[in-house]
Amino acid sequence: MRSSQVAVVTRFELARTLRKPQFWIAALLLPAILSAVVLVVAWAGNAKPEAKPITFEYTDKSGLISDAVASALGGSAARPGAGDRARAGELTAYLQFPADPVREPVTVIAADRGLIANGDYAHLVDRLFSFSVDASLESKVVGLVRSSPRVDVRTYTDGEPASGLDGMILPGLLAILLVLVVALLGNQMLNSTVEEKENRISEMLLVSLPARALINGKILALSLLGLVQIGMLAIGVGIIYATTSSWVRLEAIGITSISFDPIRIGVALLLFAGGALMMTALLVLVGTIMPTAKDAAPYYTAVVLFTIVPLYLITTILVSPTSTVIQVLTYFPLTAPMTALILNATGALHPVAGASIGVGLLAIGALILKLAVRTFQRGLLQYDRQLVLKDLRSTRA
Repeated sequence: MRSSQVAVVTRFELARTLRKPQFWIAALLLPAILSAVVLVVAWAGNAKPEAKPITFEYTDKSGLISDAVASALGGSAARPGAGDRARAGELTAYLQFPADPVREPVTVIAADRGLIANGDYAHLVDRLFSFSVDASLESKVVGLVRSSPRVDVRTYTDGEPASGLDGMILPGLLAILLVLVVALLGNQMLNSTVEEKENRISEMLLVSLPARALINGKILALSLLGLVQIGMLAIGVGIIYATTSSWVRLEAIGITSISFDPIRIGVALLLFAGGALMMTALLVLVGTIMPTAKDAAPYYTAVVLFTIVPLYLITTILVSPTSTVIQVLTYFPLTAPMTALILNATGALHPVAGASIGVGLLAIGALILKLAVRTFQRGLLQYDRQLVLKDLRSTRA
């Protein structure tokens, strides 16, 4: 196999795919959906209807409600028939405070303002009661009762300050990137191998090219196409953040800065490379075994499911990373990439263990790829059935 042969296949695959409108539609679809979601959320947030003030009357058997506070909130002492007038819609709300509001409920008779807006009545009762109690106390006492002490938590790992959520950002992005690679490129990788065998083109290609050059060229081309798609997605996300940064505050979710941990990021890159190679090689192997794309489709779904299964156990991974089930997922090849990437991002995976898993995934991926080349050679003429083990043991070309 010569490098020029791999280059020929790579150029052909790139040119063929880049000329297809479907590729650009698929590449732009995800950024477009993200942009639409952000715009809808922003529009919905700015389009909230203005809350109408509530005018109310009240009776107070507890003696705790302040007339001045009630007046400031739009209320007044109840006149006769307040409950009937509230039921008839002539009065917005009628509040009945019992003798012991702490143990007995406050009855509210009010006009229906909608499923969500009806919660404003409970909020009104809470404010009226709290402000009235505050008005009966000294300002210093109110400050002590209503305030909470500020807490400054400082955590350490091996004597060094822990990076916390700030250190998870960059390694965690590689876990998201692995899902995108499998989702965006997996189906293309599978179909790229199957379609030429299904259309009976592959045997003509192998007259002038060895199987290894053909497989490697396809993988390289699709990897470059994946970089194009991921790059477009990254640009789209960057544009979205730049346009929404005025009202999106990372501090609100505990992110004050993005820290750079070279060891953790290096392990994440190794795990990502190993996971991407193994999943890609596995899909190529499926494509060389199955006779048609229809037969191969369920296996693509299975590979995607194995990739995202650890995400369904994200709570267990974060809370109990040393549990038996998480350890099994960490070292089982098909679930190891995502599980190890998450554990590495949280700092729960030792760098040596992470590097060992990454090297193991690279080795497994290389073995699967070597097997895929062999099955590709053996399965060229099998258009009516999938390959079986005895086909690989056969010495016939």
